[in-house]
Amino acid sequence: MEIKETSYLNVLADFSFPEDQIVINPNDGFDLGMMMTESHVAIVYNESPATIDGSTSLRIRGRVIQKNECRLGTVELSLKAMEKMGNPRKIRLHVMTEEKPPLLMVAP
Repeated sequence: MEIKETSYLNVLADFSFPEDQIVINPNDGFDLGMMMTESHVAIVYNESPATIDGSTSLRIRGRVIQKNECRLGTVELSLKAMEKMGNPRKIRLHVMTEEKPPLLMVAP
């Protein structure tokens, strides 16, 4: 099982972001092996590769959007998603590319 991940990213949460949308810089997307401007994924909040096996967390069909306007080392996501994770200042993104759609884990 191949898992790609980002370094820790600073979080920018906003009421206007839907829970099924995550915005990152294209350079951070490259770390995840994402080459498209927009990638469709299954998102799981508050899970990491260490905790995902046997997890019953809800998977949300969503998308990762790569924008140059997003600062390098920053992730933009919904305030609701942040609250689910306990409002961390930094998070990591992990992706399991073998899953269809790819499984994106968002962990503090």
